[in-house]
Amino acid sequence: MAEIDFNAMRGSGGHDAPPSPKTILNWAGGLVSLTLMAGLVTWGYQVVMRDVSGVPVIRALEGPMRIAPDDPGGRQAEHQGLAVNRVAALGEAGPPADMLQLAPAPVDLAGDDRPVIAPPPAEAAAYAAADEAAPILASVGGAATPVPDADGGALFEGDDLSAAAGPAAETLAADDVEGATEAALPLPAGALRQSPRPRTRPQEDFAARAAIAAARAAMTAPVATEIAAESVAVGTALVQLGAFDSGDEARAVWDSLASQRRFSGFFTDKTRVIQTVDRGGKTFFRLRASGFADMAAARRFCAAVSAEGADCIPVVAR
Repeated sequence: MAEIDFNAMRGSGGHDAPPSPKTILNWAGGLVSLTLMAGLVTWGYQVVMRDVSGVPVIRALEGPMRIAPDDPGGRQAEHQGLAVNRVAALGEAGPPADMLQLAPAPVDLAGDDRPVIAPPPAEAAAYAAADEAAPILASVGGAATPVPDADGGALFEGDDLSAAAGPAAETLAADDVEGATEAALPLPAGALRQSPRPRTRPQEDFAARAAIAAARAAMTAPVATEIAAESVAVGTALVQLGAFDSGDEARAVWDSLASQRRFSGFFTDKTRVIQTVDRGGKTFFRLRASGFADMAAARRFCAAVSAEGADCIPVVAR
């Protein structure tokens, strides 16, 4: 056998050949793969052990957990000790108080502290005329003293006027007082000279009003006309308003519907029909209405009644 000469594979200097780029890439890829595998193993281990090693440790505080306050009553809050709060705190009302103190009256502004509004020119002229008439009244009345009213006009008291000397002086004083009063109290156009007294509320009897309304409704309600179910011809268009246990109950329902305002005019020209039916050993009464030209009119009637909230079914007499 031929022998392999390994020395021939080496370089001319007897050294190994330099690694090729492909070999370097293979080694680099292997190192990267090993690094990724090691990282995955480490990450997986940390995830598995997180529940065991990641539990936080709470260190107990030194000293007692709670300390009683120096004042057992605690801090005083607003509105504490009121009787209304006792109901919410203890569930029962407290005993009546020995002394009740009312709240002080609200502070109001005095007349001098309120804002003063200058009077209109017409009122200012009237006040000036009243001031000019004051000396005349004083000279005529003698000892009578003018009493200023709330609007600034000069008026005399009745006793002082009667004490004036002589009937002529009384007449002159009365004329001057009337003229001064008219001059001192001018009213603008359209002003209210005397406010009307409010009218008292009449005491109404609501029970009587309800009785009167019920009587009027009964008087205006149409009188129901009833025919026997056997007299209705076969094929006649009817509407059924319900089935009841007795005929009186069916008639009461008809009267109730006819008297309601929302059904006003629906049952005026309609005839009541009560049909007795025995089925399954039980007897019941059908409340029906007749007076329709055809089945289309019955359907329109039922549509209008159903829109107002009542039961209605168009049927044909058999």
